[in-house]
Amino acid sequence: MALNKPHSGVPQSIPTDRGSIPQKQSPDFMQTAVSWCFKVITFPLWIVTAIFHQMLTPGASGATFLGKVIFIFLVVLSADSYWQVLFQNLSLFPWYETQWTGWGWLPALKLFPVGFSLGLLGNPIFYICVTISFVIQMFQSAFVTGEKFITGNPKLLGLIAVALYSFDIIMTFSSRNPWRYSDPGQVLQCILFNLFTISCAELGRWGEKVLAGKK
Repeated sequence: MALNKPHSGVPQSIPTDRGSIPQKQSPDFMQTAVSWCFKVITFPLWIVTAIFHQMLTPGASGATFLGKVIFIFLVVLSADSYWQVLFQNLSLFPWYETQWTGWGWLPALKLFPVGFSLGLLGNPIFYICVTISFVIQMFQSAFVTGEKFITGNPKLLGLIAVALYSFDIIMTFSSRNPWRYSDPGQVLQCILFNLFTISCAELGRWGEKVLAGKK
């Protein structure tokens, strides 16, 4: 009588006929070339998108920088009136004037006679006009928005604001007289542009706060 061998309890390996797992094929040359071409083509678009996102996202460094640039430009735009009327110079920008500074903004080298000019940015009168514009516009902006950077008698501050607005209006309309035009459309456009330059600091200050994420 044959005796059965005791079961060891260890499972016996069962041979299988399953083949090896197929390896993932690497992309061929054509796929790689198409992928790189797509990246190269879309790279400029990605840069533009990133710049716009940085410039238009409130609180971002790019948006804060853009707000300051806009505010400075509007202050210089407002200084054009003082530049023309107080110092009898050509217009800084070619809006409604037949003559303007043009290439005078840039440094220039003269050969006959030999000389060098720093341009408008080297003219101290330009900075005087910008300073006048900045002080007046900041005071007007604070008066309109209710910012309390100056303490004192409210009636006195109100009179100062009225005087500054009156001075700004006289300078603006003296530098760009809308009634010199015969076309009613040009008269209206010039009046609206003058009103914009008078209130541009308030708009620039508001835009700077919005882009900086403070409003």
